[in-house]
Amino acid sequence: MVPLNVISMKTYQKLQFFSEGELPSILIKKLEDQGWRPILGDKDFVMNWGMGESIGSEYLKKLDELHIALKGTKVRYTLYSTR
Repeated sequence: MVPLNVISMKTYQKLQFFSEGELPSILIKKLEDQGWRPILGDKDFVMNWGMGESIGSEYLKKLDELHIALKGTKVRYTLYSTR
């Protein structure tokens, strides 16, 4: 059994590209540099949050980094997180 104060989580990301925006290869590189892994299926990327990591401030920091990386690229994104 996992203690209540230890959380394992995955955050999935789905992107919507526009032809007038940044090249997909450049966006993928930016996201990989931040720790996002490309995956196949309904979602495009996943971020694995290991056991014992705080999802509070670290989670918000990663979301801010994602938002900054995608700002001005004309890419829409959605996130889905699960334990």
